[in-house]
Amino acid sequence: MSAGERAPAGPHSARLELGLCLALVLVVAALYAQTARHEFVSYDDGAYLTENAHVAGGLTAANVRWAFTDFHSANWHPLTWLSHQLDVELFGLAPGPHHLVNAALHACSSVLCFVFLRRATGSTWASALVALLFAVHPQRVESVAWASERKDVLAGVFFFLTLLAYERHARAPSPARYGLVVLCLALGLLAKPMLVSVPLVLLLLDLWPLERSVFPKPAPGSPVPSPSLAPTHPGESARGRFSYGLFLEKVPLLLLAGASALVTLIAQRAGGAVQPMESLALPARLATAVLGTVTYLRQAFWPTGLCFFYPHPALVAGGVFEPFGWRVWLALIALVAVTLVAWRLHARHPCLLVGWGWFLVMLLPVVGIVQVGSQFCADRYAYLPLLGPTIALVFLGREIAGGLRLARAAFGFGLGIAALDAAVAYRQIGTWRDSSTLAARALGVTDRNYVAHEHMGLWLQRKGELEAAKEHYLAALESAPYLPSSHQDLGAVHALLGQRAEAEAQFSEALRLAPDHFQARMSLGYLHQREGDLEGALPHYEIASQQHPDKLEAWIQLAELEFALGLHAEARATFQRAEALAGSAAGLELGQSLSQVPEERQAWVLATSAPPERDPARALALLEECAARHPGGSWRHARVRAAALAAAGRFEEAVGSAAEASALAPPPEWPRLKLERELYAAGKALGR
Repeated sequence: MSAGERAPAGPHSARLELGLCLALVLVVAALYAQTARHEFVSYDDGAYLTENAHVAGGLTAANVRWAFTDFHSANWHPLTWLSHQLDVELFGLAPGPHHLVNAALHACSSVLCFVFLRRATGSTWASALVALLFAVHPQRVESVAWASERKDVLAGVFFFLTLLAYERHARAPSPARYGLVVLCLALGLLAKPMLVSVPLVLLLLDLWPLERSVFPKPAPGSPVPSPSLAPTHPGESARGRFSYGLFLEKVPLLLLAGASALVTLIAQRAGGAVQPMESLALPARLATAVLGTVTYLRQAFWPTGLCFFYPHPALVAGGVFEPFGWRVWLALIALVAVTLVAWRLHARHPCLLVGWGWFLVMLLPVVGIVQVGSQFCADRYAYLPLLGPTIALVFLGREIAGGLRLARAAFGFGLGIAALDAAVAYRQIGTWRDSSTLAARALGVTDRNYVAHEHMGLWLQRKGELEAAKEHYLAALESAPYLPSSHQDLGAVHALLGQRAEAEAQFSEALRLAPDHFQARMSLGYLHQREGDLEGALPHYEIASQQHPDKLEAWIQLAELEFALGLHAEARATFQRAEALAGSAAGLELGQSLSQVPEERQAWVLATSAPPERDPARALALLEECAARHPGGSWRHARVRAAALAAAGRFEEAVGSAAEASALAPPPEWPRLKLERELYAAGKALGR
């Protein structure tokens, strides 16, 4: 069906399309409803959501400004940050609604995928099958079930809106319709810059199904395909004019994509996410691109062994990766062969070339030539690229099937594949239930997965199982001794076990590997402070606040320490700095509790002192006054309230408040809060 034609639509057709759209929504809902009971996971959900002041503070003017000006987590995707902030504004930090919003966006993309293909090809059932396979495939689970991967599903919506706007423009070009294409693509790039390859996808769609082909083959004696692109000078070929016009049309979109790519590269380099050439040489990167491309295809047809992190063998200590090995050459031959076949058959089956080209160009930004992170590949990277091969195979099957009976059989076969995909996807969604399930899945299907070991260690540390956590941290360091976060986490376990020298050694090693590692620097300060060495703790808090001026915790700790050392003028100035920061990050737990710090400190003393200084009733009254003035609560407030309730003998309420503190607190606080909760459950109060 050509771009200038509209698919015939009548009442029956409209009802059918509406019914198919509703069916897609219901399928996605059935698969992803379970995520309403899922927790946030330790894999980036803290940095993106629960411990990010500018997200946890909701949708404020200061946070909106931050979204457009900061390279947090080595990324620049302001629209994604705004969507997270809006979720917090509407739902707070309860994980269920955040997950369900992701599922709703994925359902929306599935519907838009169907609508675009239906309008562009005129085929209702083939379009519906492609959209269904997109909706249920297990490789899309990571993008949907992981709260922090909002950028994928949000960009997906704007991707399909871009395609719909372009299809409308292709039928009847106009500046207004073209402007809508630019707007939709710009919004998609603000959600996730992986859409930089969209202009090339649009050029492929000109070939098929829009039939504005850069390879027009008019029948003998037929007119030039488009009067607007007809030759205007003697000797000028219609083919050259046609190709040039279509390419020129994409130039503004290419410039927009190029600007987004440049900003993204700057953000990733600033955040240290781009692997230097010393760690992964060019031959290894090219081999990664070849093997990774084939891996995505293998997982598309046989989606087993999926997990949240695939270690790159070249970045694992002792790992073997042969850039010129036989696997690389075999994979390269396979990719070249498929490309040649698609090219050879493009005249009879253009869907093959378009679908294959869609896959290659959309995967190009993340295939590993510019290595971001230490993963070999990632399920989330396949969210949109693998739609290309799906389109190619479904529409090729439709063309080959021919007769109605064969077409029905082919469609039934496609439904069977979709049912199998849905069953696998449902189980895969369950692996995102919590951090331990996620890490256990990765440890079960990969070898030497240091990231999975690290996150399993964090989960065990939160439960108070320190020896088990230590074993996982050691396993992580065995495969990746260069990982500062594992040294920091291992040091925290040593500190909790009272192994002071070992803890200091691990914190120092983390700082040697990453001199600006915030938590390691703060941990050294805590280590000195806990032993009464306030002078030794002071420089660590000073360095942390200078290196990370946006970290409220550093300013609060520094101010409290300065006050304890008698540096009252310095303490007041530091508290003023912290108050200003809290004002720009309203909603963060520490920010909410900042003005309550003096009262909370007094309440803590009243709740945990020995008699006769102990006065739990007065402590609870102080906390109620604080809560009335500063609603919203914080983990520190909940912890002090738990101690006061236990001191008053209200142990059941104390356990509940301690559990609330654990849910709100950052990971380093989990072991201590767990021990306090167990103490209250045993009917004991804290004492000094």
